[in-house]
Amino acid sequence: MNYLPVNVLRNTDMSDSSLNGVTATDNYRLLVPCEDGHVTEEDIDNSNRPVVILEYGEILGSPHFKPQTDGYHHSMFGGNFVYTSDSRFSRKYGRQPIAVHDRFEA
Repeated sequence: MNYLPVNVLRNTDMSDSSLNGVTATDNYRLLVPCEDGHVTEEDIDNSNRPVVILEYGEILGSPHFKPQTDGYHHSMFGGNFVYTSDSRFSRKYGRQPIAVHDRFEA
C-alpha cells in the first residue's frame, strides 16, 4: 500500500474539540491510503519520524478518516478536516476536505 501526506484544516480561532486527537497534535505527519501515492510502507519503516495513518470509512454514506487503532475504538468528529492539493487525493476521495474522527472518549 502507498500513502499521501495530507494537511490539517481547522477553525482559524484555533479551537479544537478533538481532545488532543491526531489532528491537534500531528499536523505534519498524517498519511492517507492512496494506491498511486508516493510514500511507501518501506519509506515509513525507514523513517526516523513516526507517522499517523488515517483509515478511510463511511457512516451513513458520509466519508471520514480515523487513526488506525488496535481493535475497536469508537471515534467521533473532533472538528478538523484533512485535504491536500495533490490531484491523486481528489481522484480517490473527491475535491472536498474530509472530516477526521479523532476524538476518543472513555
